[in-house]
Amino acid sequence: MTNILFRKEKISIQNIGRQRFWIGIVAGLISAISISLFFNHSRESLRLLTSMSADLLILKNNELLFFNYFFSFLSTVLGLSITIWIWMQNKKQNRRKDRIYKNLSVTNVILIFWVILMIISRFGSILPIVLFGTPGYDNHLNLYEEFWILFVLIPIVVFMQSWFTVRLVYQAGRWIFLSFLFCILTAFTLQLSTTVNQEKLNSAYHQKFEKDYNYIDQEIKNAKEKYGVDINEQTIEILKKQITESSVERIARVKRAFSSDKPVSMDTIILQKIIVRNLKEGGWYYYRRNSMENWRYALPNDILKQLDYFDSSSNETKELFEILREMIDLVNTPEIHWEEYQNFTETERRRSLGARYNIPDPLIEQLKEVRTRLLEDDRYSDFSTNLKVIKDRE
Repeated sequence: MTNILFRKEKISIQNIGRQRFWIGIVAGLISAISISLFFNHSRESLRLLTSMSADLLILKNNELLFFNYFFSFLSTVLGLSITIWIWMQNKKQNRRKDRIYKNLSVTNVILIFWVILMIISRFGSILPIVLFGTPGYDNHLNLYEEFWILFVLIPIVVFMQSWFTVRLVYQAGRWIFLSFLFCILTAFTLQLSTTVNQEKLNSAYHQKFEKDYNYIDQEIKNAKEKYGVDINEQTIEILKKQITESSVERIARVKRAFSSDKPVSMDTIILQKIIVRNLKEGGWYYYRRNSMENWRYALPNDILKQLDYFDSSSNETKELFEILREMIDLVNTPEIHWEEYQNFTETERRRSLGARYNIPDPLIEQLKEVRTRLLEDDRYSDFSTNLKVIKDRE
């Protein structure tokens, strides 16, 4: 009699109750599917939100697969918590302390469920809005490379903690093993069935800046074919960023190269032409509208100085004139009225706003003076004819 009062029973469908057992299984599966869908759709919504103020957060294939499995496994073990919560509310008592242990188990699993859900929801919203959505963010916090072990441990801890208090009531070794296998199978199924295809948002974002990207690709291709200039993939990737720390630093480095007292390389000239053409963001603008510090690119006088380093018929001279031509086209960009915005690309809108508000008057005057000097210089007669008249601002 004493052994019966103090011995733990093996967990079974009969001890839980057949109806309660199946209700727990179904409720756990529904919870796992719902949570997985919530995680995946929320992630896409937050990625869309961050793209409105910063570059779209695009995960590499290995990162994407890792986080897909993390959310699938986490959703599965949280669903298991719901299942155990329902199971442990049965009224069958074998020992005097079983009621206390069952209440402890119910409290424990529901606490773990809501705490983990709160943590993931809170950090999953704060990081994209505060950090990833900040202009200039450039993957400073790499969760995949620096904190991957944390994402592996969280589902394991939730799984073990859910079963910990159950073992105070029942002998559950075999069920723990079987539930572990079932969780793995369910997680793989969720990864295949509830994951949102990120290419939809990636494609929409790419289409938004398609004109920029096509121009970059074409100029990189021309530079390689015409001049043998090979620009590395990392630099191309930086050129396609909108306003990250690396892209801002690249723009500043190119400007410093033009202002130095030595000739610039052909690849630097090509980069400057692309940057001006796409009006790449080079950091925050100053409040003084007509401050020359608002011009993030090479000054017309610096380009004029660079022309003296090269032969008048050289390829470098030809491309330096192309930079001046792009500057003049930018200054002459017509204003786009609000009611016509939908008829223009993102690049054209950005150039229109940039020409209206971010080009200082002293820069325009300097560009006019440089153009006049080049038109009067017979050495550059083959190139200067492409320099259009600079229109006055209205």
